[in-house]
Amino acid sequence: MTSKFSAPSSSRALTASIGKNTLFGVVGNIVHVLARIVVVPVMIRHLGLDGYGIWAVLMSIAAYITLGGAGVKSAFQKYVAEATGTGDFDRASRLLSTGTAAVLGLSVVVLVPLAVFSHSLAIAVGVPQVFLTPASRAIQYLAITAIVANVSQTYQSILMGAHRIDLREKLNVVIDLLNAAATIVLLYLGFGLLAMCVVFCAYQLAGGMLWYFYSRRVLPDVHIRPRLVSRSVVKELVRFAASYQLVSMLELLYAAVLPVAILKFFGANAAGVFALAARLVSFATLIQGSYLQAILSGGSLVYASGSVEQTNAFIVKSFKAMAVLSILPLAFIALYGAKIAFAWTGKTDPLLAGAVCLLCAGGVCRSLSSLFRVLYRVSGGAVMDNAQLLLGLGVAFVLWPFAPKIGFFGMVGGVNFLGQFLGLILMSLSLTSRFKGFHASTLAPNLLRFCVATAVILGASVLARYMGASWEINPRVLDTIRIMTAAAISLLVAVPALLFTGSVSRSEARAMLNTVSRKFASPA
Repeated sequence: MTSKFSAPSSSRALTASIGKNTLFGVVGNIVHVLARIVVVPVMIRHLGLDGYGIWAVLMSIAAYITLGGAGVKSAFQKYVAEATGTGDFDRASRLLSTGTAAVLGLSVVVLVPLAVFSHSLAIAVGVPQVFLTPASRAIQYLAITAIVANVSQTYQSILMGAHRIDLREKLNVVIDLLNAAATIVLLYLGFGLLAMCVVFCAYQLAGGMLWYFYSRRVLPDVHIRPRLVSRSVVKELVRFAASYQLVSMLELLYAAVLPVAILKFFGANAAGVFALAARLVSFATLIQGSYLQAILSGGSLVYASGSVEQTNAFIVKSFKAMAVLSILPLAFIALYGAKIAFAWTGKTDPLLAGAVCLLCAGGVCRSLSSLFRVLYRVSGGAVMDNAQLLLGLGVAFVLWPFAPKIGFFGMVGGVNFLGQFLGLILMSLSLTSRFKGFHASTLAPNLLRFCVATAVILGASVLARYMGASWEINPRVLDTIRIMTAAAISLLVAVPALLFTGSVSRSEARAMLNTVSRKFASPA
C-alpha cells in the first residue's frame, strides 16, 4: 500500500499544518456544539433537569472508561509524529503494538467486573430509584463498548500523529450529526436513558471502524500486529506512555469527582444545574482540545530539532494563542452564562449563575495548565503532570467529607477553582525546569495584557446593552437578542482591543486571519 503522507518540511509548513489541524478541529467542535445546542433542550424537556443530571453523570463515567485510553493515545500520537520526522516507523510500530496489547488486557481486567457490578455502582453514586435500572444497564453497555473503543484509540492516534487531525474531524462531523439525530428521534418516540446509551455505544464503535480504515490509508508504514509486541520497548512505554495514561486517568477522575459529589450530597436537580453550567463552559473551550492536539504533534517536531531559541519562541506563541482561546470566551460565558442558559433551555435556577462563574474561573486555570502539560510532555517529562492532578484530587478528597457544610458553591469553588489554580502554579514551575533559557514568569505580562483586553471587550458589550432599548417581548427572545448583540459587539471590539493592549502584534493578527481565510477559501 502506498503511503499518502508527507511530513511538514519547514517551519512555515509546520505552522500551516498546526493552523489547518486546529481550524478543522474548531469546525468539528462547532458542529459538535451545535448538535448539543439542539439535543440538550430536547433531553431536558423529555427527561427533566434531574434526568439530564443523571445522563451527565453517566457521561462522566463513560469519559473515564472510554477515553481512559486518551493518555496512551497522546503518547502514541507523539511516537508517530516523531517517526514522521525520523523515518523510524519500525520502532513506532513496535511501541504502538505493545502498548495496544497492554491497553486491551487492562481494559478486559477492569471493565468486565465493572459491567458485572454496574447496579452497585449506580447505587453508590446516588442515582435515584426511578433511574436506577436504566442507569445500571447503561453502565453495563458502556463498559463492554469501552473495551473495543480503547483499542481503537490507537488508530485515531496514528491519524493525529500523521498531522491529519483535519481528517479525523471531518469523520467526527458525520458521526456527531448522526448521533444527535438518532438521539432526538428516540426521545420524541418516548425512549429514555438506556436508548440514548445504545446510540452513544454505536457512535463509539462506528468511530473505531473509521479510524482503522483511514489510518491504514494515510500511514500504512505503521503496523499494529501481535508479532510486533516486543519487550524491548516496554521500558519506554512504562516511562512515558504509562505515565501519560495515568495523567489521563487522573484528569478524568478529577473531572468526575465533582458531578458525583453534587449528585450524592445535593440531589439530582443540583446535578442537573451543574451539568448545564458545565455544558455552557464547555462551549467556551471547544477549540482548545483541537489546538492542544496540534501542539503535541508540532511541538514534538520543534523540540526534536534541538533549537532552544525556536522552542522558547514556540512556547510563547502557544501561550498567547491559548490565552486568546480561553480568557475571552470564558469571561463572556461567566458574564452572560445564566442568560444564555435561560434563552437556550428556558430553565432558571438560583445556583446557575454562581456555578457558571466558578467553573469559568477554574476553566481559565485548567486551559493554561493543560497547555503547560502538553509542552511538558513534548520535552519528554513524565512526572510533574501526574503530581499536578494528584494535587487537585487531594483538594477534592479533603473537601469531600465537608460537602454538606461548605455547600454547593463551596464544593464547586474548592474542587474546581482552587484545585486548578494550585495545579497551574505547579505546572508553571515544572515548565521552567524543563526548558533551557525559559522562565514561566516571562509569560505574566502577556497574561495581564489579555486580562485588560478582555475587560475592555466585555465592558463595551455591557455598555451597549445598557444603552439599548427595552422591548416588551417574550423574555427568552429578548435575552437571545441581547446575547447576540453582546457577542457581535465583543467580536467587533476584540481585534482593536487586543492590538491596543499589545496582547497580539499586527503580524500575529494578520497571520491568524490569513490562516482562517486561506483554509476557508481553499477547496476541501
